[in-house]
Amino acid sequence: MISPDPFQSLYREPLHEGKKEKYSREKKGDNPGYFFFREFRLSRIAFGGYRIGLGDPEHKDALNFALDSGINMIDVSANYGDGEAESLVGQVLAENFRKRNLHRKEIFIVTKAGYIQGKNMKLVESKEKTKNQFPEITYYQPGCYHCISPEFLEDQLERSRKRLGLSTIDVFLLHNPEYFLSDAEKKGVPKEEAHAEYYRRIKEAFLFLEKARKEGKIQFYGISSNTFPIPEGEYTHTSLSKCLQIAEKVAGKENGFAVVQFPGNWYEDGFLRNKNSQGQTILDLCSNFDLLPLINRPLNSFREGKGMVRLSYAPQAQAPDLSKLLQILELESSFLETLSANPNRNSLSKLWGAYGEKIRSEEQFQTILQRSWIPSLRTIIDEIDSEKGKEEAEEYIRVLNTALPLLEEQIRIRASENLSELYETMIQKFHSNENSPESLSSLMVFHLASLLEKGTVLLGMRKRRYVRDILPIFKNPLPNISKLEWGEHGIRS
Repeated sequence: MISPDPFQSLYREPLHEGKKEKYSREKKGDNPGYFFFREFRLSRIAFGGYRIGLGDPEHKDALNFALDSGINMIDVSANYGDGEAESLVGQVLAENFRKRNLHRKEIFIVTKAGYIQGKNMKLVESKEKTKNQFPEITYYQPGCYHCISPEFLEDQLERSRKRLGLSTIDVFLLHNPEYFLSDAEKKGVPKEEAHAEYYRRIKEAFLFLEKARKEGKIQFYGISSNTFPIPEGEYTHTSLSKCLQIAEKVAGKENGFAVVQFPGNWYEDGFLRNKNSQGQTILDLCSNFDLLPLINRPLNSFREGKGMVRLSYAPQAQAPDLSKLLQILELESSFLETLSANPNRNSLSKLWGAYGEKIRSEEQFQTILQRSWIPSLRTIIDEIDSEKGKEEAEEYIRVLNTALPLLEEQIRIRASENLSELYETMIQKFHSNENSPESLSSLMVFHLASLLEKGTVLLGMRKRRYVRDILPIFKNPLPNISKLEWGEHGIRS
């Protein structure tokens, strides 16, 4: 018996023909928000789709606003939103193509494959039952496997094309292949042995991607790896030099390996500091070999000893209305007073009182919300529905939907207050003119764009205000930033 396709509802057909096309420099004057890569005119900021999906109309509105504002690169992945991120992008593009607001040749689409989670996990489990499984799966941990075998990549590429509704994807990346190395290190496999197998798998993947390129299904390929910028001697380091050598062996100097993605931010500045055995940083290699560097996590940085730090602060930001928050939490409590006694019931008020002060960032809040709080709150909704009826349960949901954004806003303001000194210091050092960025987030993004010179910063923009924050990049010249001085480990005068 053939199992139903878990992604069927996310597909868009027929596939739209075309791809991002090269640009005549004579068409328009220079704009500081764009650069040229191999004759493609690309925006310095890309719409990052890590947390977008079909269920929130704000995500669709933000994507449309970004495209209307001049952003022409979108970065997604097969596992973002369990396929919904690609599907939303496909929906928005199809609507804009139909209305002729955009043309396919203007948009540069990046997607990735490698993770096995959610619906992909169900797909893999179904295939394993029929003994038709994908080869070379890394069983990293329950709920998260990984694979870059040609058979898996072929499956994922076809699904991505159908979710995006595009015949040709501009860039297809191996998504964090270093999971193999992390797993091997955990199992005690000798480093040399693990690395030999790692690069063999990358070679097999490149052979498939060259085939897909010849078939017109992709324009370029590459790797997104969190371990490109880490020191060369570390077990899980992914060597860009070796990847370049593999690509040349597979398809000669005209190979399609052209894009690398890696994290970069103020606290994770290894992309500027760490050099390979030839004395080159990852940006040096990108420049020397005409590769397109894409920086991810520009604002969500991991600081040693402090965990995740969200680089977000605005001097004009005001504290949230605590009176309204308290009022809505009291209203929530009143809903529960009439329910049968249950000492183990975890209301939003109770959860916030116990854990609210410990939450450091919006991202941490969202993770806790999805993994722990929402399941608890769903139990309460079921209780209200059972004891009080559907209307009361729906009213309780409305109360929760009012309270949660207020909690998130309080976390955002609280987290950003500690970054005011960093913002003021950087403004004084790098921005003496009237075009100073109005927030720490926009400042960080503009600085990274300047450091890349010819590269793009991937920014999560699921809300319109996140898009608006970076729009000055299309009007104001980029600041001149020294690679030696920028970042937590840079030289301080």
